[in-house]
Amino acid sequence: MITILKIILFFILLSYILRLLSPLILTFVFKRFQNKIKKDFEKMNNSNSYKKSEKPKSNPKEKVGEYVDFEEID
Repeated sequence: MITILKIILFFILLSYILRLLSPLILTFVFKRFQNKIKKDFEKMNNSNSYKKSEKPKSNPKEKVGEYVDFEEID
């Protein structure tokens, strides 16, 4: 009989402690998730900027062609 009461008391205390600690546990989990997302986003941005800098830049002084202005005929 005493063993059953101890088990019931243990579960009641455990549920009470978890109820008190649940906000702290949730904030810890969300902060870790937020940091992970932030690192992934920064890594994605860094890899994209690296790929953009690899492209050879065309010389703006390079003459491509002649500009032709067409006139409308009514």
